[in-house]
Amino acid sequence: MESNHNKSTPIQISMLGSFAIDNNGTKIEETANRSKKMWNLLGFIISHRNKHLSQTDYIDMLWPDEDSANPVNALKTLLSRSRHLLDPIAIHNENFILSTQGSYQWNNKIPCVIDIEEFERFSKMANDETLAEEERILYYKQALDLYKGDFMTKHATELWVIPLSTYYHNLYVDTAKNFFRLLSKLNAYDTIEYYCSKALQIERFDETLHCIFIQTMIDQGNSFAALNHYEQTTNFLYTNLGVKPSKELREQYLSIIRTQKTLETDLNIIQNDLKEADFKMGPFFCEYCIFKETYRLIARQASREGRSVYLCLLTVYDANDEIPSLNKLDAAMKRLETAINSSLRRGDVVSRYSGAQYVILLPNITYEDGGMVMERIIKQYYQANRRSILRLKYKLEQIVNDE
Repeated sequence: MESNHNKSTPIQISMLGSFAIDNNGTKIEETANRSKKMWNLLGFIISHRNKHLSQTDYIDMLWPDEDSANPVNALKTLLSRSRHLLDPIAIHNENFILSTQGSYQWNNKIPCVIDIEEFERFSKMANDETLAEEERILYYKQALDLYKGDFMTKHATELWVIPLSTYYHNLYVDTAKNFFRLLSKLNAYDTIEYYCSKALQIERFDETLHCIFIQTMIDQGNSFAALNHYEQTTNFLYTNLGVKPSKELREQYLSIIRTQKTLETDLNIIQNDLKEADFKMGPFFCEYCIFKETYRLIARQASREGRSVYLCLLTVYDANDEIPSLNKLDAAMKRLETAINSSLRRGDVVSRYSGAQYVILLPNITYEDGGMVMERIIKQYYQANRRSILRLKYKLEQIVNDE
């Protein structure tokens, strides 16, 4: 039957995040229906609505690894059930899925607004540098506001979903970064903060987004929030990826430290500020960027005074001499930190170098004593973690100042 839907508002179809179809206030949602197969079929039909796909295309999509005795009948049954699923929103007796000579297609005569199409359209318009900045900002907001989550999230493992999900996800991240570059020129920090925090909920592993968020905190004078986010980010990267932060991210740490201080002329105040809050036994743990500066200072002093300083790299391996899985590694590194803390002196300096490594500076020590110190750390670790199947290895070298 021909649709009379042109007399009312277009059907709203959401596929970014949750999957829902809304026809003039009457709505069906994927979360309210447990038939994953039907929603998978509907998503496939809608996202390919401008293509004529054969029965074979649908069968290959729905049952890629299954041998069905009668796949054509199985497909027809599923299509019939899918049409029935759409009945509640067929308020004008719309025929949503058309059948023509063994192919099936979404009825494009029915006006629809589909979020993936709108998102893509707004993103491309926003990135058009020939448009006025005010107009581009509006398009950026419309695009980013549409992105409620990755494409067809409940079907993320479907083979046909993966490339589309990757495409829209990457388009979202790239669009967000372009938006932030434009906003930074206008000093629109509040808008950057709002949209960047949303972007980080969708893409937590992108260091550039973290750097943008931290820089926004710094630019707004909120060094506490910047430092807090930096610490959360580095811990997240260590725990989930087993990697150390990038040079850009570490440089931001130094920027936070610099912006935290205001002009001060009282040396007593400065000295009190430099002191540790509490008297702590054990070595000095610090960020790697601070470790690098400390290394250079100690190397110069040792060269001038003729003292020896040793650099140690302590690495965690599994039984196959490979980096352990991340769930085991995070717990092991925390336990190793405890062993290091109880085994070293206050003058020693320690930093986490990567997800599976600590780097240590040992001033005023011989090679033999340095080896004994490392063995003591390893012994402490195993005494506290007798069931651990992980292995610890170390390398020890005297540092030479070539300056």
